[in-house]
Order: sequence, then C-alpha cells, then structure tokens
Amino acid sequence: MVVSGIERYYLDTSALVKRYVEEPGSADVDAVFSSAYNGRAEVCLSHWNVLEALVVFDKYSRRLGIDAKQTSRLMLRELKTLLRLRSARLVGVTSSVIKRSMKLVLDHHIYSADAIQVVSAQICGCTRFVTADRRLGEVAGEEGLSVILVGVGGGS
Repeated sequence: MVVSGIERYYLDTSALVKRYVEEPGSADVDAVFSSAYNGRAEVCLSHWNVLEALVVFDKYSRRLGIDAKQTSRLMLRELKTLLRLRSARLVGVTSSVIKRSMKLVLDHHIYSADAIQVVSAQICGCTRFVTADRRLGEVAGEEGLSVILVGVGGGS
C-alpha cells in the first residue's frame, strides 16, 4: 500500500539504532532516511522505540565505547528535522495503543515493546516494517505489514 505516493517505513528499535551505530544493515536504513530527506518516504516511529534506542546507545557506550549522549542528541536532532520536514511521524503510547498491544502480546507471545511497535506501524499506515528481529518480522507480517529484514542473513 502506497499512501499519497509516499512510502511509509516503520523502523523498529533494531533498525533505528543502525542509523547511528554502524552495523550490518546500516546502509539499508540510511537509504530509508535519504528517501525521507528527499520527500519520497516518511519515517514512522513510536515514542517507545525512541526511548528504547537511548537504552541501546547507553549499553553500547559501555560495550563499544560510543558516546551515548552525543549519539542520542544526534538521533533526536535528526528526528526533529524530519518532523519539521513532515517526513517523520511519532506515535504516542496511548491507552488505545496499549489496549491493542495487549492483544498482540497474548496472540503472538511477544514482548510488550514489540507489540507497541507493530501497533504503531499499523496506526501510521506504514507500507513497510523495517526490523533486524526475525521473530518480530514474522509477527508484523502475520499482522498484515510488509516486512524488510535488515542486517540479518537473507534480509530484505
């Protein structure tokens, strides 16, 4: 499904992190951001996975030596720019999102954070769900989303 000629990509946390930490799949995520800057795509995220990315940056600061605060500021600055360009959308964690997520947790036996991301992608009307998590990709596909796996063998 293409909405108004623009592809809408939901980036789960595993994909979002690849924008700011070089790892397998980073080039694919960079291409999504490039399309967003060029007005050909919209990046959709949940407030939840933005927060979750900060947790990953903090963990990587201890393990990989990255500067978690600087990386977090870079991500937030870029998201603010894309929001200003109307090339990004953030979904809040509302009671409606929680209620819909509860059903996915019980139906698919997944973590609450993963369920919130699938529901957020549905709310955004995303045409693509980008993830490096095979299991989450399976669930997103079962919930009607077109999945792009990045950074895992046999991706896209």
